[in-house]
Amino acid sequence: MVNGSLYAVGQMEINNNNGALMSQKFTKTLGILLCGIMLTSCGGERRVDGEMPFDSGALMNMAESFLQAGDYGNAMRLYQRAANENPKHMASRLGLAKTYQALGATDAALNFYEQVLRIDPTNMEAKMGTGQMLITRNRPADAIPYLERLLKQDPKNHKIYNMLGLAHDLMGEQEDAQMSYGRGLTHEKDNISLLNNLALSFAFEEQYAPAIKLLSKAIGLDYTVTKAQQNLVLVYVLSGEEAAGRKIGAGIMTAEEMENNVRFYTWVKSLEAGERAQAIFLGIKNFSGNKEKNPLADIIGNADQEAEKIPDDPKKRQLMEVLKQDTKNHKDVSIAKIEKEPVTSVPEEAVSEKSAELSRSSQKIFRVQLGAYPNRLLAGSGWKKVKGQSKGLLEPYAPLIKLVTLADGRNLFRLFVDSVEEQTVAQTLCEDLQALNIDCLVLKTAKD
Repeated sequence: MVNGSLYAVGQMEINNNNGALMSQKFTKTLGILLCGIMLTSCGGERRVDGEMPFDSGALMNMAESFLQAGDYGNAMRLYQRAANENPKHMASRLGLAKTYQALGATDAALNFYEQVLRIDPTNMEAKMGTGQMLITRNRPADAIPYLERLLKQDPKNHKIYNMLGLAHDLMGEQEDAQMSYGRGLTHEKDNISLLNNLALSFAFEEQYAPAIKLLSKAIGLDYTVTKAQQNLVLVYVLSGEEAAGRKIGAGIMTAEEMENNVRFYTWVKSLEAGERAQAIFLGIKNFSGNKEKNPLADIIGNADQEAEKIPDDPKKRQLMEVLKQDTKNHKDVSIAKIEKEPVTSVPEEAVSEKSAELSRSSQKIFRVQLGAYPNRLLAGSGWKKVKGQSKGLLEPYAPLIKLVTLADGRNLFRLFVDSVEEQTVAQTLCEDLQALNIDCLVLKTAKD
């Protein structure tokens, strides 16, 4: 996907998340170790690394909460714990796939989607994820027959038509792409993603009038969705009406973004239809042959670069941070290779010597976390709700709301139970809360 901060992009979203997962970032919680997840409904399950087993349903709820909040590190740890304990626990592998997909680690995402399909060959969510990853990896020739087989299983699924249209656009087959988008719209009328992509497909082959009409409709359906407005700027520049494009973009872009966008769109205009699709949808920044060089080639990141080579890319930087976290259940298996064994872990690099020294010097305590919220007001409301459900368990305690600033500048407010610092007390309280179907997590963290 192209860096939206520099120029407009088409909508590749196919799971109704509107790119939310792709825009969130992992909280820097170096030194935080998940520990002591102890639930009452243990049944006859085995122990893992000497720890008591957990209730997988509650654990998945907590992992999903972390994933939705953009705390990919903790989401990954909980999903991996479930995957390690149960070789056939499908939900944890699906969660790992979605987490890596959100981070832009397509090889790892494909790995875990494959594991899900080995457990359940009919799992549609894993099949859809695989199709999207094939497109993200710029493998449309593989994606098209795969998606056509999926359509036979679910012929009314507009998301599959959307992906199929994207694959044809990347191949330079705009007529087939437009047919796919159109068929998707017959099943999901006024779907903004389909309208955006259909408009761009027309623009790729220089049919600007229908493109402008479709984008205007998308803007009318939901003016808060800025992608349609960004794409309208793109279409006007491609059509030669740069002044009109600048007028529209003035309200949604900074002056610097506008200049970079116009330069990029002008370069896109020099490409062929399929290359235009690859540049817009995937962020491909240069093409072989006698092509004019992208004027932003030294500014924007290429979608197929390795994470280690683009530390300034927010998602890639977060992926590197996640992989550096020290974990108790470390397993040395390549994320890029799909193994035959049903359980596969992702390698995690050791914490740097300096970070380890800082971690050792910090006093560690145990806290009971009840959730994560986008603002302090919601965190306070969350405390009142949980306290009301706790049947007096939380009556002696007060809430502790800690502000965490994510790497992209967003604030996240974690809700803890105040005055709980001892491991035994924290584990007992969390276990009692879980007995009341209240999700919680015991974290080992720095006191400050």
